[in-house]
Amino acid sequence: MGTWDPFAAERLASIGDELHRIGLVDLAREAIADVWRANTARHEPEELFDDSFTLGVTSTRNLANRLAAYVRDDPRWRATGAYASREYGATVLHTSGLEVRMVKAPSTAGRHPDFIADFDWQSGEMRHAAAARNRAAYGPPPRDPSMATLFELELPDAATAVQGCRDVFLAWGADLASGLTAGWLGLPTTSAARWLAVTRLWWDEPIGSGRVDSDDRLTTHDAPGFEDKPAPVPTITLKPRVRETTTP
Repeated sequence: MGTWDPFAAERLASIGDELHRIGLVDLAREAIADVWRANTARHEPEELFDDSFTLGVTSTRNLANRLAAYVRDDPRWRATGAYASREYGATVLHTSGLEVRMVKAPSTAGRHPDFIADFDWQSGEMRHAAAARNRAAYGPPPRDPSMATLFELELPDAATAVQGCRDVFLAWGADLASGLTAGWLGLPTTSAARWLAVTRLWWDEPIGSGRVDSDDRLTTHDAPGFEDKPAPVPTITLKPRVRETTTP
């Protein structure tokens, strides 16, 4: 199991901190939960012949409309400098020089998508263009063996070059049975790996589970497992001290 590019992971952590700071992550999480709850409630495979595709498409479009309305109409968002634009029915959120696009994991994957096999930017022109911009900013071009060393250009420092990645995808998944959702932040690219780096934003837990969300950076093909659970905290009770007595 490979790991994500360390420079991209560091860049992504910085972006995540900024999106948390202005409240964009909380906005997306709440909107996604509301949209998924409403659409699963009216999901009728037997009577209306709904399937995972209709559920995913409806939820994706509802989310796009809701986020666009929230950011457009709430003066608090305008005060942060954030704004929304529409792109072939999708919503793009703009803030701090970043472009954030929502990407839903396949409904069949629930909250355990394969970050390589389950995502393909070729099927969407705008998503592919965003991934291509990141690749152009951070991704050395293939070396031409016939080119003399004298004419090769020195590539910029990786830590500097990765700062040019400004297209971010907020990927999300949800369980049909439980209604729980999860969200990840990723820097897309056009290579076979699909992503330069991915980090988890949230992972819903059932009410009363006592679990705490984790934002640990994920590796490729990663899914929440035993190692993602917080270490148990033992309950320690001190034994009362017995007072010694002496027999006269």
